[in-house]
Amino acid sequence: MDIHKALSDKEMINWLNNKYRNTKAIAELNKKFKNHSPFSHIEMHDFLNPEKVKTILKALKKEEFLEKESDLFKFMQTHDFKTVDNKELKEFYHFLSSEAFITFIEAITELKISTKIDMSASLYQNTDFLLPHDDRLEKRKIAYMLYLTELKVNEGGKLLLYKTKAGHPSEPEEAITPKFNTFIIFKVSEKSFHEVEEVIANTQRITIGGWFHG
Repeated sequence: MDIHKALSDKEMINWLNNKYRNTKAIAELNKKFKNHSPFSHIEMHDFLNPEKVKTILKALKKEEFLEKESDLFKFMQTHDFKTVDNKELKEFYHFLSSEAFITFIEAITELKISTKIDMSASLYQNTDFLLPHDDRLEKRKIAYMLYLTELKVNEGGKLLLYKTKAGHPSEPEEAITPKFNTFIIFKVSEKSFHEVEEVIANTQRITIGGWFHG
């Protein structure tokens, strides 16, 4: 699909903040995505139309979150949205996997991806964490997450992006504090080591995330 056609798509108009629906904005996002270190990534604030974000957050309250715990992580997660019955969450899944939105992401990243995506919601609370890993699995090409809550700097829960040394994570280069309605994407590669810092407050870190596949 041509990018101009994608930006004028009805669902793009319904879901995406107007400030991202022009080629000038996309060119700027593309430049930032390619130049950001320690690996290609971009933060897009105020990403969705406000009414849509509120609808998604309300819909998540009806979903079951299951405990996930090992030596490497501790948090709660829903089932994949491909299997949910909730109308609003299904609509969001179909939007992110639509040809128009895929065209939008391809224009920013210059990476060819399919309409196959993974999507679920995660909940991190006090003492929850996710240790460094690179996300490389099953033809994943781009990781994404939408923040649905906002944390303070001293509450933990930051997304830490690591420098690499000899193929291993060395030290964090960037720390991204969760901000409501911020959409983050990064290129999955041998360098894409990242972690979710331990939450150290009685708060909730809620995200919807997953991967775009090649």
